[in-house]
Amino acid sequence: MDRTSRSALHRDSRDRTARYAEAEDQQGCSLMSGERDISNRTAPFQKRIRVAAAVISVGILILVLRLWALQILEGDRLYQLSLNNRLRLRPVEAPRGLIFDRHGELMVENLASFDLYATPEDMPDVEETVRRLAVILQVSPDELRQRLAQGQGSSSQPVLVRKGVDERTVIAVEEQKIDLPGVSLQVRPVRAYPNGGSAATLLGYVTEVSHTQLKSKEFRDFHPGETMGQAGIERRYDAFIRGVDGGKQIEVDAVGRISRLIRQVEPQSGFNLHLTLDNRLQRVAEEALQGKAGALIAVHPSTGEILAMVSQPSYDPNQFSQRLTPEQWRKLVADPRHPMQNKGLQGQYAPGSIFKLVTALAALEKGAIRPDTRFTCDGTFNLGSHVFHDWKKGGHGSLDLQQAIANSCNIYFYHTALKAGIGEITRVARELGLGAPSGLGLGSEAKGIIPPKTAGSPEAAGWYPGNTVMAGIGQGMVTVTPMQAVMMVSAIANGGTLYRPWVVRKVEALDRELIEEYGPERIRTVNIDPDNLAIVREGMQAVVSEGTGNRAKIPGLRVAGKTGTAQVVENSDSQRGDKRDHAWFVSFAPADHPQIAIAVVVEHGGFGGQVAAPIARSLLEAWFKLSDESIPTQPAGPEPTEGD
Repeated sequence: MDRTSRSALHRDSRDRTARYAEAEDQQGCSLMSGERDISNRTAPFQKRIRVAAAVISVGILILVLRLWALQILEGDRLYQLSLNNRLRLRPVEAPRGLIFDRHGELMVENLASFDLYATPEDMPDVEETVRRLAVILQVSPDELRQRLAQGQGSSSQPVLVRKGVDERTVIAVEEQKIDLPGVSLQVRPVRAYPNGGSAATLLGYVTEVSHTQLKSKEFRDFHPGETMGQAGIERRYDAFIRGVDGGKQIEVDAVGRISRLIRQVEPQSGFNLHLTLDNRLQRVAEEALQGKAGALIAVHPSTGEILAMVSQPSYDPNQFSQRLTPEQWRKLVADPRHPMQNKGLQGQYAPGSIFKLVTALAALEKGAIRPDTRFTCDGTFNLGSHVFHDWKKGGHGSLDLQQAIANSCNIYFYHTALKAGIGEITRVARELGLGAPSGLGLGSEAKGIIPPKTAGSPEAAGWYPGNTVMAGIGQGMVTVTPMQAVMMVSAIANGGTLYRPWVVRKVEALDRELIEEYGPERIRTVNIDPDNLAIVREGMQAVVSEGTGNRAKIPGLRVAGKTGTAQVVENSDSQRGDKRDHAWFVSFAPADHPQIAIAVVVEHGGFGGQVAAPIARSLLEAWFKLSDESIPTQPAGPEPTEGD
């Protein structure tokens, strides 16, 4: 190869080498540029990763701290909440104590009743359960939802839906139990009165504590839904009769069904009461006054024990143990016959002629008359320009005190009242317990009305001799309750001791341990001469043997009594049923050794001798038959006469 060829080849090699070098340089530059581009693009992404990592780290730290707090700081509380989700507390109401009469006959007991509860938390589908339950209860779903909302303090606690559900409801709930999760039935003791309305106003009734009562300090220890005595003996002795509630702690499954019993505290029954009432005599008294309005009370005159007590018309206390609707309650309290009122304690009546016993004693005490003092009754009595009349047209003629009491002569007692003066009449009335509550202590008791001691004095404006005349025969400004009347006649019968009436003999525990025992309580020995009391007692015997009360006469039994006819309106209206006079009769027997005293008032009954005296007779006959008392001999008297 020549020089020229080698030179050309050499140049060509250098050119390729240069091009390779240039290409490598260009490639290197390109790679460096690409690396710079990649670095520029990944920088923001790496920043986001770092931020996310920081956030995740903080989140994990917060979770760790929260888990630590839940386990360490709030572990006990959360454990308790978890228990609450599966544990339920079910209160168990204690049975109230039983009530017996003086012979151990049951008068008030307890029966089993079913209450319906619902626990919303245990209902997987609340709306479906509400719909099904509303059909069973025959109410609208809205009404049921409202009931659940009102009673729901905690979703895990049962809400009382209805108390005292009937047998149909119990069967339906049990049959559909699988479709009613969270719905349960609970047995509860309810009050039962085997004799219905007998002695209802004396025994009382039991209901839930009202919202108004719960706001009062007196009921601060009660809770919504608790029951208590609301009247009569049930209310007065509620602290003894009411027991101590128990409870159950149960575990439930996911649908609210009981899986096991955790713990149970047995309820403690209330104490039993033993009364002074004789339930056999009570039934006779109820029957004697059946269909009438008024009151009847029988007591032992030498102890104050109540043997029977009736107020008519009455009510059935059993209805309060069931679902008493607001409409039923309004109807009961608005009844113009006042069945809820204990007329023996709250009824205030003009005493009429039974008050003549007070007037006679006042005149004897003052020395204004003697037993043989006579006044002539021609049927009228003139006082100034006013003429007062006797109940018997034409009058009774000349009478002494015993005859005046026996025949209930108004004219005689007009004279006697003026001679005694209203001041002495008031004093004697108050000595015998009139004008003040008897002290029985069974709720509100009327005081009655007795004229003030200053009546008739110069400083007492508005009192005139005519007022004294009317008061002397138990009209005008004089009213008494049947309880006051029977305690008054008891004090006359026993020789001058005024007793406090009482109705509970003893309180016993279930094991018959004696808790409390009661007995006679003297209020006072009346400030009345015993000889004067004896004079009046003789007059009362004449009332039955030969006077206006002879319809109370019982062959072989010495009965003392006094009739009364209390005028309600003017005589022109006295024949209308709701305008007729009130009929009274007070009595005791045997007259020489009294074992029973009775007061009867029949509203708008007419003459006391015709209406009230036979009622007392039926009670006296029953009492001595039941008690097997020997009856003192009493000669047969004249035929019955009409009158006061």
